[in-house]
Amino acid sequence: MKKLLAVGLVAFGTLGSLTMRNTKSAIAAPQAPSRELAPLQLIQRIPVPGVTGRIDHFTAFPKRRLLIFAALGNNSMEIVNTFEAKVVQSVKGLNEPQGVLYVPGFDKIFVANAASGTVKVYDGKTYALRSTISLGDESDTNKLRWDEDSKRVFVGIVGGIAMIDAATEAHVGKDLKGSGAHSESFQLERKGSRIFVNVPEDGSVVNVIDRKTGELTKWGLNGVKANYPMALDEDDHRLFVVTRRPPFLMVLDTNTGKEVARVPVGGSCDDVYYDSERKRIYAIGGEGFISVVQQNDPDHYTLSANIPSAVGVRTGIFFGTSLYVGVPAAGLEPAQIWNYGVSE
Repeated sequence: MKKLLAVGLVAFGTLGSLTMRNTKSAIAAPQAPSRELAPLQLIQRIPVPGVTGRIDHFTAFPKRRLLIFAALGNNSMEIVNTFEAKVVQSVKGLNEPQGVLYVPGFDKIFVANAASGTVKVYDGKTYALRSTISLGDESDTNKLRWDEDSKRVFVGIVGGIAMIDAATEAHVGKDLKGSGAHSESFQLERKGSRIFVNVPEDGSVVNVIDRKTGELTKWGLNGVKANYPMALDEDDHRLFVVTRRPPFLMVLDTNTGKEVARVPVGGSCDDVYYDSERKRIYAIGGEGFISVVQQNDPDHYTLSANIPSAVGVRTGIFFGTSLYVGVPAAGLEPAQIWNYGVSE
């Protein structure tokens, strides 16, 4: 029997009174080959009372055991202590928050507000608002990424990528131009200068932008569409793009842009993560399950399991030995954060 990593019930606690929801989508999910122990085990449920509507993207500060997420439908940012299993702060009055980013070196939280085209900056200890940075009414600010070398926050906007200096909290440099449509999930190379950007509204392409020269290249996806989430295995030169029409994990070679493999996964996915230690990809699908894909080697991939979650669960965050997902409120049950521990 494979052993579950020691992140379990004693370390985090379990709220036993909250029961999992059965969903038709989860039951009807395509069945992967059986395993002795599922690669993800639900070990903790944390209620997030008072949060309604869609839950968007996450960030984390593991040293303080904090999860931070954009409650898009609630126009708030929620800060959750995973050890205490409770919300420690709710920041209200936001304007369609989509992306959040905690930057440890500056102890600041950056929040992208899509409806106002702004990024708000909050103090990491007091959660007080420090500044509001306008990127333009039509910028539709979305995902945020951190670049340690330049000390800049990169922001997905309509038409490309904007940059913010984390120290001065100012919009800096010339925006990096993409192919014109809205930038969804993107990844920064750490060992190179490229940014890979999903642009579903421009023929479902991946924009490859050189952040030093501004050069733009477009990679097609061979007929599949609606490419929203993205993850990167930089060491093996593999880019993971999840599409919705139809739902596939697409594996691209970052040296050539060519398709290496495709694997059917759950539909309506909005977040995907690469677990480099276990060579796994976790695709969080809104139809009611999390697809786990095993990377057998850089060229070969297998659907390992479809782990039941709940309808509407499509965002979360992976770090260490846990995949946390946001569960929207439904019926009499409050919104929740579910913690799936990973198995070896």
